[in-house]
Amino acid sequence: MKKDYSFFVGDVALDEYYRAPYWPNIREKVLVETLEPQMGGSIANAACVYTGFKESAYFLSLLNSGTITQQLCEDLRNQGIDTRYILHDDSLPDSKCMIILTEDEHTVFIPTLGIKHIEITPEIIDAMCRAKYVYTNIVEIKPLRCGNMNAIDIIKKIRESGTKMVYDLDVGLIEEGDEIFFKEMDIAFFNQVGFDVYRNDTSYEDAVSQLLSYGTEVVVVTLAEEGCLVYTKEQQIRVHGIPVDVIDVTGAGDTFCSSFIYAMNKSNDLRLAATFANAAAARAVTTMGARGGVSTSREVLDFMKEKGLDTDKFNCFI
Repeated sequence: MKKDYSFFVGDVALDEYYRAPYWPNIREKVLVETLEPQMGGSIANAACVYTGFKESAYFLSLLNSGTITQQLCEDLRNQGIDTRYILHDDSLPDSKCMIILTEDEHTVFIPTLGIKHIEITPEIIDAMCRAKYVYTNIVEIKPLRCGNMNAIDIIKKIRESGTKMVYDLDVGLIEEGDEIFFKEMDIAFFNQVGFDVYRNDTSYEDAVSQLLSYGTEVVVVTLAEEGCLVYTKEQQIRVHGIPVDVIDVTGAGDTFCSSFIYAMNKSNDLRLAATFANAAAARAVTTMGARGGVSTSREVLDFMKEKGLDTDKFNCFI
């Protein structure tokens, strides 16, 4: 069975942007500049980056059916994403995020929608089993149910089909009992915050070894402007960052992760994949909005050339 698309499970949101002169103290008031809202949502951002590379993607989420949801879904479709599996519950609030830009950084406030369970159909599970990757995080995959099957049952069925489970664990929202999910992943992406939460008091090496012992094939830790680290049982790879003038870092991690799995579709060389993803993320922060990372592979390679990087080995990505 040819697996020629990927399945993205998680959030899509309207990002409301504000720029503050500085980060206020408790009880302090500060005037902020209201900026133009942007389409966002971590998993949706990754899906849009993926389709920007001319790959096929399906999207699963639970939203209300209001005006904002309609706008979000229309934008996903305009990005080439198949939205047939988006489910609706009108008791849910609108899906929004508040993003504060200040001091060359961003702070994201993510209102929870109060979702406890998402009942999916056997048809949706079959569609995920036919995908090359299911891209999600623990928070987003945990509520899935299908009859008597819980999220772990669903994940095991997906992995048994040969589909790779890919987790973006950037913010480290890990709760008691989540360790079982770490035993059912194939590719794990962390940023420094998320990995520090996961490893707790253990060393990088011990935390990575534990994940690899569970059966995780690739562990990636992104280091913001300093690049990334890639670990497998056979190798450890370090890719250094690319200096850029930062405009907005929102969505940079989503861009990295999605660009990485796209690169894995084109090459078995993880150093090439990491280098390409690193460049795609660096390019993304030079633009405004979480979808700033959406580009073609040619645009990423052109950016690499502008930064003085040798792209001769990356022709397979075009």
